Amino acid sequence: MTTTSSSPRLLDPARFVGDVDGRATALFFLRNAQGMVVAVTNLGAKILQIAVPDRHGALADVVLGYDRLADVITGSPSMGAFVGRYAGRMGGARFTLDGREHLLTPNAGPHCIHGGPRGSRHRVFDTTQVDARTLRLHHRFHTAEDRFPGTLDLQLTYRLDDDNALVLEHTATALDKPGPASFTSHIYFNLDGVDQGQRIDGHTLQVPSDTVLATGIDGIATGQRVPLEGHAQDLRSASRLGDLPDIDLSYVLAPNPVSELRRCAQLHSEASGRTLDVWTTEPLLQVYTAGQLGVAPQPDLGKWGVQHRPRSAVCLEPQHFPNAPNCPALPQNTVRPGMPYRATTVYRFGVR
Repeated sequence: MTTTSSSPRLLDPARFVGDVDGRATALFFLRNAQGMVVAVTNLGAKILQIAVPDRHGALADVVLGYDRLADVITGSPSMGAFVGRYAGRMGGARFTLDGREHLLTPNAGPHCIHGGPRGSRHRVFDTTQVDARTLRLHHRFHTAEDRFPGTLDLQLTYRLDDDNALVLEHTATALDKPGPASFTSHIYFNLDGVDQGQRIDGHTLQVPSDTVLATGIDGIATGQRVPLEGHAQDLRSASRLGDLPDIDLSYVLAPNPVSELRRCAQLHSEASGRTLDVWTTEPLLQVYTAGQLGVAPQPDLGKWGVQHRPRSAVCLEPQHFPNAPNCPALPQNTVRPGMPYRATTVYRFGVR
């Protein structure tokens, strides 16, 4: 027998009213006809709550996040964020483009990660609620703030469809000079719900990729590729995450010359019956099983006081190639005036 329940406790918008860098912060909700709910703060365009049904129709919150602005500011900066202007690690916090070296601001030891300390994770987006299912966000990146070359204009849309698909579409436009760009959504998923701090060990994950990027010191991509045949983290067949070591790898997807959506990941929880299919136009999927989450001496407390712990979520992050500007062998994504960078990613929830 199919049963239904009301939505889990939703975040309180009043707890997100404030300002960062003199810009007003707020919380926004998306809802569809199936009862699915998504909560987003304009600080970092962070998705902090997604409520979807299990196989019995019971709704639960399936992403990690925070329940007040102060914790969004002091907690894990990537939690739910739309990351840019360049996702992943940039080795040595530097790169060369068109014969000129650019020095970035280090924020991960000697390296620059996720756009640096003034990347989009830390910025307040201009936000317009178009309707109950659609949110439009905007941010403009300036060299004086993040040291990347050129002024880059980012238009981002979050849309919730009635088939329980959350659609993310972005367009990044170079307004003057060329520069590298790679954006991704850093949502932390747990299909069993996040109210009790459950681990993701019982989830199965499948990723249709034959190779991953090799990494060197500090997890910096070297430009080489590693075949997955015989690899401990080969995900070409659905694999139980609890049977695998921690994953923080870049899975290279099949070439996509016409930029069509294709499925890059299938996540499933047998306990809840929930599924998550990820579709994207991007060329690479970063898979992170959150082995380093909550390992700092100070506890990282999420919604309703639940402590974030290692392997309590998995991140599925479509993007371009990390550290590519320092690796000529890798495909480059340089955004030049008149040549916008557009991409779409879809997170579609279901049950079986």
